[in-house]
Amino acid sequence: MNIYLIRHGKAEPVFPGKKDDERNLTKEGSLIVEASANNWKEFVQDFDHIFTSPFIRAKQTARIISNVFHFQGNIVEDSVLAPGSVTRNIIELANAINGNDIAFIGHQPDMSYHISDFISGKEVNLKFSPSSIAKISFENGAASGKGILMFLLPPALIK
Repeated sequence: MNIYLIRHGKAEPVFPGKKDDERNLTKEGSLIVEASANNWKEFVQDFDHIFTSPFIRAKQTARIISNVFHFQGNIVEDSVLAPGSVTRNIIELANAINGNDIAFIGHQPDMSYHISDFISGKEVNLKFSPSSIAKISFENGAASGKGILMFLLPPALIK
């Protein structure tokens, strides 16, 4: 099983009168997600499932990735990917579905914590920028400390 952890693209700043879950991707953020996803195609064949946080910026990121990969399935919103997510819940979700390549789109600092939990069960210090992707492979289903970090790709540069 391969789990792909993806951080949503660059979002609008926090400002009074707009809830955090309503923040959109910026125009630049959308362009970087698209360019990044196009670069990922060199390393990722396809996704069997795409799960996303219910926050707008994550859903927008998921739609862009889905379009780039010509994803035929449904994008599933799941609150287990909202800010404050717990790795154990992602493990349960991944192991409960039938699929080998599963994308999870969420937020920082959670995504860094999930990578750490998946590959070591301890905290690993790494930078996980907006529009980044990490691939963690498991031999017999997802489990804490049992994954191998195959790659961590930074966002694409755009002009």
